[in-house]
Amino acid sequence: MFNDRADRDRPLYSGNAVVGTAAAIAILQIFFVVARLGTRCMQRMKLRVDDYLVLLSLIASLAKSTIYVILATIGGLGYHYDFISQVPEKALLQSKGLFAIQVLDYPFNITPAKIALLLFYVRIFTVRKFQICAYIVGSLVLGVGLATFVDAFFECQNMAILGTKSITNEGCVHGTFVFLVLSPLNSLTGLLILVLPIPSVWKLHAPRGHKIALTGIFLLSGIGAIASILRMTVYFTDYRTAMHDPTWLSIELSTLAVIEGGVVLVAACLMSIWPLFTRLMPRRVQVSLSRHSPRQCPRDYHEYWYLREIRDGKIWEKLARWREVRGAEDSCGNTLPSPCSLADLEDQRLSILVDERVTDPLKHGVRFS
Repeated sequence: MFNDRADRDRPLYSGNAVVGTAAAIAILQIFFVVARLGTRCMQRMKLRVDDYLVLLSLIASLAKSTIYVILATIGGLGYHYDFISQVPEKALLQSKGLFAIQVLDYPFNITPAKIALLLFYVRIFTVRKFQICAYIVGSLVLGVGLATFVDAFFECQNMAILGTKSITNEGCVHGTFVFLVLSPLNSLTGLLILVLPIPSVWKLHAPRGHKIALTGIFLLSGIGAIASILRMTVYFTDYRTAMHDPTWLSIELSTLAVIEGGVVLVAACLMSIWPLFTRLMPRRVQVSLSRHSPRQCPRDYHEYWYLREIRDGKIWEKLARWREVRGAEDSCGNTLPSPCSLADLEDQRLSILVDERVTDPLKHGVRFS
């Protein structure tokens, strides 16, 4: 009887969802970032700007997840506001934590990951129109991140009350209406990144099956748009109610914020870890893929290959044209994969199959550099 009464008196709590999600997403994104760096080491390539942006995004995402866990365990996130309002210390801790999350979320987690993915696109497709579109999308991404960063610091009319304001933000301008504008823009950039490379892929001189495979890979790189749209939908649906009971209803938004930051970061790494994935595949699978890959085409087809060699401790690169020849056979009579396989999307720069009439692959928007 006493236990039943204690259960009735215990305040309702829903913060376990964000704690579990933060732990799972943290493990996932660490794995993919480590795989990305491992791929760079395997290829003997120096880290580029997009690699450093991914590292920045990882640090911000882990910091954001850690703050959410702290708020959900000792900061009152997940309880009803009526309960939290009776504990000023928890309200103050949550106010400071949410401010830190606002600084980390778009400016240092989502924005660097999206810019890293756009830089990868620009390196692959060199058509001027495509690059102009990529730069426009990148500018929009930077604008959203910068606007969120500025809004976080200038949300209060008097910055001196930032450390003492309650969770109701008395004396401050609510950032709700600013977020109602920035959230759709963030979702729009996610959708643009999702569809941006697809037209260029289907203009390539390649077999239909090869185009479908490349389209699938690029679509996987845009899965962050799904989480962004879900987060925006929940915010537009519940933002009025959340203003009256923010500590309880913000759990769903907090969970989606953690998921979006992690998924966008994973998407930025997917294309770059493809060489490592193919290297780790079993030999039998590699032979099977080699049989069905576009490189087993008639001899009237050619491929342009991005070749690399190390001389005097320096990496020298060049574009070479390579004609398909029959590879060696194993003891069972199976054709072994050619050393010039379709293994590396990043290292070989998509190694797109072109026909005899194509004399310059750079005219079709694919650069191997």
